[in-house]
Amino acid sequence: KNAKGYTIPLDKRLAADGRGHSQVVINDKFAQFAESLVIAQEVAREGITARIKEKERQQRMDKDRKDDELRQLARDARMMRTGVAPPAAA
Repeated sequence: KNAKGYTIPLDKRLAADGRGHSQVVINDKFAQFAESLVIAQEVAREGITARIKEKERQQRMDKDRKDDELRQLARDARMMRTGVAPPAAA
């Protein structure tokens, strides 16, 4: 509203202000900056993916190792039940 209380439409207010007539200037280095950000994001994603794969591999190895231990315990228990002495652990 102005001093007399009239409501002035936004498009007329901006036209009188002169804001809509200026040209937007983008620095040439902005494109380089944006490209650097994209490359950095890709590198970060690759690092995260590599860490996730390594963690999954480690978990799989741990699970396999535990399965082998349980299998060995079951084998030893079977041997004990049948009366055959378990082989010496190396």
